[in-house]
Amino acid sequence: MTAFLLTAVTVLTLAVAFLFLMNLALAREIGRVQVRLGPLGARMMDSGPKVAESGPSFQGLTDHRGRDVSVGGHRTKPQLLMFTGPKCSTCKGLLPGIKAMARAEKDLEVVLVSDGSPEEHAAFLAGSGITDELSYVDARDVGIAYQVGTTPYGVILDEHGKIRGKGLCNHMAQVESLLNALETGTPSLQHLHEQSRARAASRPVDIELTRVG
Repeated sequence: MTAFLLTAVTVLTLAVAFLFLMNLALAREIGRVQVRLGPLGARMMDSGPKVAESGPSFQGLTDHRGRDVSVGGHRTKPQLLMFTGPKCSTCKGLLPGIKAMARAEKDLEVVLVSDGSPEEHAAFLAGSGITDELSYVDARDVGIAYQVGTTPYGVILDEHGKIRGKGLCNHMAQVESLLNALETGTPSLQHLHEQSRARAASRPVDIELTRVG
């Protein structure tokens, strides 16, 4: 009987160890998938205010430095909203790049919009190294208004408060693609692909019309 119990315990221990290793392998593969998503640009989610529409505006917010912050509406420079969470590991990984972007892009206002408890925000800010280069606000209502379901998620607004690009951002390349969307007027690579498909679909008709003429 004792030998049977020892065998059973050994088998269960090996099974648990195997499952643990499988979970580690799965987490690693998920990380690789996220890395490969980098060149695709910000992945736009089909929810919330549409591109070219005016984004919801908010007044009277206060950032981590006690400064007044507004979101959306008419302003002197474009605004990048980065929706983040104090427990989001990918958000923390993006933070050095976003801070560098905020320091380099003088004609851009960067706002980190977060949601969580005061203790979570304090712990996040303590290790973030964020100073005056951007604003960090606890504004759950903003996330709800923009219908952000996951983080990190970016929205770029022009000087008139209109959305020029948005999407899930797992890499700085995806964050930078939002600035490209603002400069080029093309919200995402998804739109470029759709435009290419539309042009390709119209070509046979054009050729036929040319022959008839």
